[in-house]
Amino acid sequence: MLLVKLGVILIARRAHQCVESKGKMTLYALLKLAHVSCVVISGSLFIYRFGRLSTQPDRPLPKALKVLPHINDTVLLACAVGLLFIAHINPFTTPWLTAKILALLAYIVIGAVCMRSPPGSRQQAVSFVAAISVFAYILLVGLTKQIIPV
Repeated sequence: MLLVKLGVILIARRAHQCVESKGKMTLYALLKLAHVSCVVISGSLFIYRFGRLSTQPDRPLPKALKVLPHINDTVLLACAVGLLFIAHINPFTTPWLTAKILALLAYIVIGAVCMRSPPGSRQQAVSFVAAISVFAYILLVGLTKQIIPV
């Protein structure tokens, strides 16, 4: 719940910053707002799915909760690629973006381990904490644009 509240505040601030003096958004600003929104949704869905699997292991997740994260993450990735294209940035020559991409790959693997682990197991708990830690690292790298966010 806290992640959602913080996300809404961050999205509202970002939207306010993105509006040009004539009240229009640039494509870059619109993509960045969509990207940030998808990040908040992605983290929220991951936490919700973990909580649901942990507290109600006998009830299967609804199909929407299995499909929606993939749709959201596809939009998130498309927005990121669009931002790179518009800004003419090569992510592999920009160290903080390379770090984000590598951390994203780690987050995907760790998150998959978490979702496939037996509910209530030590493996599920450890992989959840690890996934959330990597997610937080990705956020901090994005905000600070530093490999070691300080």
